[in-house]
Amino acid sequence: MNYFIFKGINSKDKNIIINKMPPVVKPERRIELIEVPGRNGTLHIDQETYKSYVIQIECTLLERENLREIMAWLDGEGDLILSNEPDKFYKATIINQIDYTSIVNVLHTFPLQVELQPLLYSNEIYTSTYNGLLKFNIDISDATAKMKPIINLTGSGTINLTINNKTIVINLDENDAIEIDCDLQIAYKGTQSANNKILGDLSKIDLNPGINKVDIIGNYEQIQIKYRKAYL
Repeated sequence: MNYFIFKGINSKDKNIIINKMPPVVKPERRIELIEVPGRNGTLHIDQETYKSYVIQIECTLLERENLREIMAWLDGEGDLILSNEPDKFYKATIINQIDYTSIVNVLHTFPLQVELQPLLYSNEIYTSTYNGLLKFNIDISDATAKMKPIINLTGSGTINLTINNKTIVINLDENDAIEIDCDLQIAYKGTQSANNKILGDLSKIDLNPGINKVDIIGNYEQIQIKYRKAYL
């Protein structure tokens, strides 16, 4: 039986039947088209990002006793898992207004319109841990899109961290530890901001499908690189 999980709640537990699952969609790549006077054709500027898109899930509610709970649940943003790929999730927002009046009166089929962010992520978080190595590779074999890692680093002094030829400089105190979220572009020491410890553009730090080359210069004790596999 088809189902979806939104905000950690399974549609089956709410007595909702999925009549039709949405098709698998590849997101549209964001490309700027420019017509240059005196030049044949169109100039394409690839921004190397993808657009969000909308899917529709056709649902039928079997029991109406918990209608208010369903109204509260099917609202806003959350992680969405579809039963055809249960090991992955989307970052999703429910965008349509559902006519709950007709659901109260009769057994009702209703569409659920959901805006999906373009990438699909693995439920599992993968961690690569290294102690003192100055060069190593991380092999991400079956992902199909770039990934933003979370980096945990312990060490002392100035450390140059290069991932796939993109470098950031990290300034640590003696026997210090820092966490760097490359997606949110934020660094932490414990619960305190440590953005002032980072030099460089965190938005450029990506893990790619395949082999990722990592180089470290400096006195570090341990590095952990965490990521979810990403898919188009």
